[in-house]
Parts: sequence; C-alpha cells; structure tokens
Amino acid sequence: MITLVILAIGISAATALALAMTRHHEQCYGRSAAARRQPVRRRLEGWGLILIAAGLAVFTDGWGRGLVLVAGVVGLAAPLAAGLFAWRPAWAGRVIAAGWLAVVAGLCGLVFGLA
Repeated sequence: MITLVILAIGISAATALALAMTRHHEQCYGRSAAARRQPVRRRLEGWGLILIAAGLAVFTDGWGRGLVLVAGVVGLAAPLAAGLFAWRPAWAGRVIAAGWLAVVAGLCGLVFGLA
C-alpha cells in the first residue's frame, strides 16, 4: 500500500515541478494568469513532496531499497505527469492536492501500522 501512496506523491511532485515552468503554467491556467510567485512555490512544493516520498520509502523499506523505490517512482511519475498535461492540463491543481492527501494517508498508515 505504501508503494501506491509513494507513487501518488511522486506524480503530484512531478506535476508541481512541471507547473513551475511558464509553458505548463500557461497551458493549465491560461496566458492571462500572472505567474510571479507561482514558479518558486511550485518548485518548493515539488521538491518537498519528493523529500516526503523519500522519507516514507526509507522509513518503511530502509535506505537500500527505499532510495531505489523513490528513484523508480520519480522515473515513472514524470511520463505520467506529461501525459496529464497532454490529456487534461486543467486537472493539474487537483493532482497536486491529491498528492498532499496521499501524504496524509501515508503518515496515517505509518502511525496506525497499516504500512
């Protein structure tokens, strides 16, 4: 179960990092949307989600397997985020919000011993 949570967090992180780029931000919100602080916030959000996913993976599987799991998840999440922008770019904000819900679900799973 924790692997799926880490995958959801990884997809959300890749989407947040993609929204930090001007092209994808305009594709999602339109050209009239002002993106002054948005790129910095999205970069911090994306890297924060990757670090949280790495922490969850290392905590549950150890350093050896956990880091390999995160590298694989991030490698799989990037093409899925690219497919999201090709299919439904307006859903990018929802995917990022779902990633934060996955963080909460993963932490609750660790606290209550479901992982």
